[in-house]
Amino acid sequence: MDRDVHARRWLLAGGFIRTLVPYDDLEGIHARLSALGDVQTFGTSVEGRPLWVVRIGASSERRALVTGAIHGVEYIGTRAALVFAESLMERPLDAEVWVAPVLNPDGYARTWREGGAAPIASVRRNARGVDLNRNFPLPWSSRPGRMPFTGSTSPSAATYRGPAPLSEPEARALASLALRLEPRVAAGLHSFMGALIPARVTHLSDWRHYSQMTRAFREGHGGFPYLRLGSPVGDVFTGELEDWLHHVVRCWAVCIECFPVWASLLQGLRAPAPFWRFNPRDPSRWERRDAEGIRAMIEVGLDGARPPERAGAGACLEVW
Repeated sequence: MDRDVHARRWLLAGGFIRTLVPYDDLEGIHARLSALGDVQTFGTSVEGRPLWVVRIGASSERRALVTGAIHGVEYIGTRAALVFAESLMERPLDAEVWVAPVLNPDGYARTWREGGAAPIASVRRNARGVDLNRNFPLPWSSRPGRMPFTGSTSPSAATYRGPAPLSEPEARALASLALRLEPRVAAGLHSFMGALIPARVTHLSDWRHYSQMTRAFREGHGGFPYLRLGSPVGDVFTGELEDWLHHVVRCWAVCIECFPVWASLLQGLRAPAPFWRFNPRDPSRWERRDAEGIRAMIEVGLDGARPPERAGAGACLEVW
């Protein structure tokens, strides 16, 4: 197979196994986490894989949560989360930082097993076919939107939201972890828009604070200026993690879409496998800059007060 796309085949135990170079499999991720501290399991996936999180820093009320791979194919988000966590060993933050680099281990494992050639919908979602980032309750008792990518009721859709909010064990486990930790700021790492997407807010004070956080990310990143997406007027709730964290946990939460579209297209107008549309062949160029941006953004989020408590924000739909 073409070495330029980092997809190689080896004959092992009588069959072909494809691996994705230079990314880590789940065992490698666990090894990197273990080098940082005591790895905890905060839940299990549909197929029984552990959900890992590691705490870095002394116990503090200033807590941050960094997550990756809520969509199994988005390996660059996991890499950025790991590099950020490793950077804290030399340059600690004045905070208690929790890092959960793989929220969808079943999708991640299938991506690895298929050498990145699996259909995007099947590895974006969990093993029951649910988009975990559309499975969180909607604040304000909002109704699901009908715009593209806001979540679908169709089990065949890539953004299928599931039969009910928190129907999936991975989403329930993460919600329980967040409610226990009560982080003040959170970063969810995705791919591949080169964009910063804060939680949906309608109050200008919240909007301005997110402006400060996203500006800090761009300055810390020092590279391609990731765009900020969203609007305090025309946006909608989608069942995304960040919306739920902001309005229910009262946490400043930003989705970071690593590896911008233009860079993906420069790798090739036609990706040799779906995986390589979402992930750079050389992640080192992006993961280091993203890690610095995450650090700068978290510092701004930690220095501010929590989002104000809004009446009715915690009233979430139990059914779609």
